[in-house]
Amino acid sequence: MTQKEIKSLLGEPKYRRFNEVSEEWEYQKNPLSDETTVIIINIINDQVVNMNSFKGETVVHPPVILAPTNEAEFIPPIIQQPNHRPNGRSIYNEDFQKLYNNLKKKPFKDDQLELLNIEAMNNYFTCKQELQLMSLYTFDNDKLKVLNILASRLVDKQNYEIITESLTFSSNKDKAKILMGIPNYKNNY
Repeated sequence: MTQKEIKSLLGEPKYRRFNEVSEEWEYQKNPLSDETTVIIINIINDQVVNMNSFKGETVVHPPVILAPTNEAEFIPPIIQQPNHRPNGRSIYNEDFQKLYNNLKKKPFKDDQLELLNIEAMNNYFTCKQELQLMSLYTFDNDKLKVLNILASRLVDKQNYEIITESLTFSSNKDKAKILMGIPNYKNNY
């Protein structure tokens, strides 16, 4: 869904938040009841990538600074709603552990990779979590299949070295860098 389609369905958002990765729209609906439903929509490149809704009051938003101060730059705190993981943040540790255990229970590699593909659609991962998932496999080719699934879902690619160092062959380390979009600086001397 696009931003335009969301606006046609839900109207203008009550609150908007954004960072360099995504935009977040918050709606508060109260259709003939005493309890408010909060709907959070996450958008990247004009496409909805995540939606969450929950009952209850919204959280208090950070104060707005109306005039610059002489103090250090104000960075508003990130407000976390119940059961809400904004886009661009890694999967919760307890959810990751469930995924990891479910993958370990699958007897066949193809079944594991299929489950991982499904989970990757709605979650983001850290390089450390990626490394843990890759550790389920012995061979570089299998580890690269896991990386291929999750490379676009990594939130901290600056930590890519823990992934590349887990691979045996330098050619596979180069493939991993390519999958993650890391420039490969080879010395031509």
